Order: sequence, then C-alpha cells, then structure tokens
Amino acid sequence: MLSVKKLLSKNGQISLEFSILMITVVLAAVIVGYYMIETSLSIRDTSINTINNTSNTILRVLSTV
Repeated sequence: MLSVKKLLSKNGQISLEFSILMITVVLAAVIVGYYMIETSLSIRDTSINTINNTSNTILRVLSTV
C-alpha cells in the first residue's frame, strides 16, 4: 500500500511514479474512448443500412399489391 509520504515530497510535488501512473490511466481512457466512438459509428452506419434495406423491401412489396 502506498503511503501519503511516498506520493508527496516535502515540497508538495507529486512523485514520478504517481505521475506516470496517472498519465497511463488517462491515456488508456482516451484509447478506450476512441474505440468506443469508432464502434458506435460503425454500428450506426450498419443500422441505417438495415433500416434503408427494410424500407425499400417494404415499398417494393406494397407497390405490387
């Protein structure tokens, strides 16, 4: 377990290890967020194509009735 003395120096500066840990956490969050947005945009495009294909099929069936 990390103690407060190890994280903060006598001058109140954050230790290098803690800074690297925080940068790593922030970087991981940015990368995960990017892939989540990319995936959601891909799902959106797939859903729009499915809706358009269904609509076109329904219009063709209804026009022959």
